[in-house]
Amino acid sequence: MSEYPRKDVLQILNRLYLGRVALLDAEYNRWISKNKYTLKDRSWLVSLLRNIVKHYSFIDEVLKEHLPRWERLPLKVQNLLRMGVGELLFHSAPSFAIVNAVVETTKEIEGDFTSLVNAVLRKIAEKRDYYSSILEEEGIELPPFLEEEWRNWIGEEDLKLLKKSLSLPPFLYIRINTFKTTEDELMERWREKGIKSSKTILPGALKVDIDYSTLLALPEYQEGLFYPQDLGSQLVVKSISSFIKGRVVDVCCGVGGKTFNLAQYLSRGEIIAWDKKENKINTLSKFISLFSISNVRPMVVDAFHPPREFFSTADLVMLDAPCSGWGTIRRNPEILLKNPDLKKMAHQQFSLLISASSLVKKGGIMVYCVCSLTNEETEEVVEKWEAQEGKEWERVSLDKKEEILIWPHQFNCDGFFVVAWRKK
Repeated sequence: MSEYPRKDVLQILNRLYLGRVALLDAEYNRWISKNKYTLKDRSWLVSLLRNIVKHYSFIDEVLKEHLPRWERLPLKVQNLLRMGVGELLFHSAPSFAIVNAVVETTKEIEGDFTSLVNAVLRKIAEKRDYYSSILEEEGIELPPFLEEEWRNWIGEEDLKLLKKSLSLPPFLYIRINTFKTTEDELMERWREKGIKSSKTILPGALKVDIDYSTLLALPEYQEGLFYPQDLGSQLVVKSISSFIKGRVVDVCCGVGGKTFNLAQYLSRGEIIAWDKKENKINTLSKFISLFSISNVRPMVVDAFHPPREFFSTADLVMLDAPCSGWGTIRRNPEILLKNPDLKKMAHQQFSLLISASSLVKKGGIMVYCVCSLTNEETEEVVEKWEAQEGKEWERVSLDKKEEILIWPHQFNCDGFFVVAWRKK
């Protein structure tokens, strides 16, 4: 391993615990690009960081067993110890090699604490198998409020499966660009290159066994034959596919993952894709050209203030609302450290529902979805909106259900909540 990964892990952890990291994957990609990582080093760093953050609570409890004054240690020392414990628990190198490597890094970074780091990690290494067995049995540790909500929703047995599932690395899924190719054609091209891919429960969605950065460097991506998209997102669009017709407005489109998926189901009509950030719309526009999609019109629009010319004109409005992202823990474990303001999120989501509903014409459909599974952002937002605005609306069935809950352990994907109404 080169000299960079361990030091970069420490730098990223320091920034993360100081609240200076918005998205963990964007942060580590920045460091990886700067130091020109090999694929092996990249995989090592990404795996270690994700596991440390996912299991930060357990790791800190282990360290506190050996350090009664844990809170008084400098942040850099705390993170050196977290890094060492993370390697012991989640990587397979011999204990002595891990401890020695972290001790050498400590000498360079915080030399006065070298003896302490060495002593503590050696003690923890002696119980390495014991601690690993606990993690294997328990899975990820959730915030108490979330664990209680999820237990009430799915029961104790499913909760255990869910927690173990969230401990796993995220699966990498893609969406086939059906305007240009087919599943079998793309899989055959990759088979010839030794790239493993497999079909999923959803036509047009493939699971790919490859590193994300390598995936994006493939010529098939440059040709616009596919785009990365989590299976959960694709299942959301599939669940509303029978309503995708006429004028479709995707009011919070981002860079257009679900927008492209919507376009594949639209035989006649157009998709108007809005986002208030110009850089996201610029990215979407480039993808539209790359993927040869003719039925998407991107616009820079703040969904809180839609143009009046679009009022009561849409056959379908898709509101994929900004949310806390608790359904994406497997991919974005930094959420565990952030403690998002759910009341603020719910207020924003309710306001967006009010705004989005003004766009739907009589007989049209409005879809509300979030990649979060908290009561406050799902049931409570929906109940509040229906109580205030729902007289002119009726719920419509999605796969014979009034609402859809996609749980990460069911399909090894992000979690989602989806509900839809028809305007009377």
